[in-house]
Amino acid sequence: MAQIEKLDGLWKLHGDMSIKRILELRTEALALPRGTQLAIDFSAVTHVDTATVSIMFELLRNATSSGCHLSFIKLPDNLRSLLSLYGVDGLIPEKP
Repeated sequence: MAQIEKLDGLWKLHGDMSIKRILELRTEALALPRGTQLAIDFSAVTHVDTATVSIMFELLRNATSSGCHLSFIKLPDNLRSLLSLYGVDGLIPEKP
């Protein structure tokens, strides 16, 4: 099951982020803090698919509209491959 561990300025995602589990997190994940900076850490994610890419862009849209500066960290290689395959890897703000 996917989970979000919320720390100050950092959300750490855990588990399966595939279509089967991503909808469970959608409401919680889209409640981004307003007017702040937030990094979302993927280091503990065990599975991704195209739904993960979709939710990343939904998070970015929501962050922009709420004044939150959002970035992603520690993306797994298979997620980077998906982003590259769809030609959107340059659109994802990633920190090392």
